[in-house]
Amino acid sequence: MEKINKGISFFFGYEMTPEENAKQIKEAGFDCVITNADKRFDYQNGSIKKQVKLFHKFGLKLSSLHFQYKAEDLPNFFLDNKIGKILEKNLIKDIKIAKRYGFLCVVVHLYGKLSSVGIDRLKRVLKVAEKCNVPIAVENINENEILPWVFENIKSPYLRFCLDAGHQHCFYPDVDYLTLYGDRLICLHLHDNMGDKDAHTLNRFGNIDWEELAKKLARCPKVNLDYELLMKEKCNLSKGEVLKECFNQAAELEKMINKYKKAD
Repeated sequence: MEKINKGISFFFGYEMTPEENAKQIKEAGFDCVITNADKRFDYQNGSIKKQVKLFHKFGLKLSSLHFQYKAEDLPNFFLDNKIGKILEKNLIKDIKIAKRYGFLCVVVHLYGKLSSVGIDRLKRVLKVAEKCNVPIAVENINENEILPWVFENIKSPYLRFCLDAGHQHCFYPDVDYLTLYGDRLICLHLHDNMGDKDAHTLNRFGNIDWEELAKKLARCPKVNLDYELLMKEKCNLSKGEVLKECFNQAAELEKMINKYKKAD
């Protein structure tokens, strides 16, 4: 069976010291982590410099780095205003951070009304991404107009795709993102829900068809199996139990993917 790296979000819903967090993630069997460099979350994650130091200490590989943003600010990326310029600056900053520490890519949310301002802004960011040799991965979120336009009209090897399985399930279950953009896939955000809201939870609390997802992933480039858990749903599981169950989910998904790869 081909080994596929298994990862989890550095913060997955439980308060603990960053060092204890990294230690428990490694002890649960995970190979890598996804995180962000947003200073607003230093209180739970530590600075990005301290995070990376801990990842190296415990032998955790760096997967994707998430763009730092406020949801209410996102539409301004497509507007010629101060907030839009700050979003561009922050995205470029994250690309340079990813370059400095060795993250695989930077995941970005594109949301708002498509405009020439935003398109030009994205193209400028892509020039920086190319210079730094760090791709940006556009994530499927609760919109389905900008992402298709961007992939159809902007051709760059540094413009890649991040499939968020939970977002697809609750926002656009009928859109087959992996068939459309699987050739651009560079990273994953795996989590489950019941199709009614974005829960970022374990499989036991959702109803995604993971077998079907595995079948499609088997036809895509190999990527880390990264889980973006926030455990918003109330449960009586300890952090250790969540880590164990999540790792077992990843191992089961790995088996399914390899089964379909072998069949092909």
